[in-house]
Amino acid sequence: MVTRKEEFEAITKELAELFNNKNQIYGDDFFTGSYSELERWLSIRRKVARLSAFYEKGNKDNLVPSETIIDTWEDLCVYCVMILMVLRQKK
Repeated sequence: MVTRKEEFEAITKELAELFNNKNQIYGDDFFTGSYSELERWLSIRRKVARLSAFYEKGNKDNLVPSETIIDTWEDLCVYCVMILMVLRQKK
């Protein structure tokens, strides 16, 4: 039986892989590009809006039909960690 700790570690490992893959594709733009704090926040809001579509509308209006609710939650987690990374770099 998998413990909660092991499950958490497995998920965070998957999120790290997702981050690495997407960060390579987008060329580290979130960190080195011209993203303002507002644009970073808007990235989070877009994911939250997509979650709203899943929960409130049954995914009828999802702009990315191939993205599942799990994909959206994973992306949101990664965005949150990336914002933490930016904020910690500023300290």
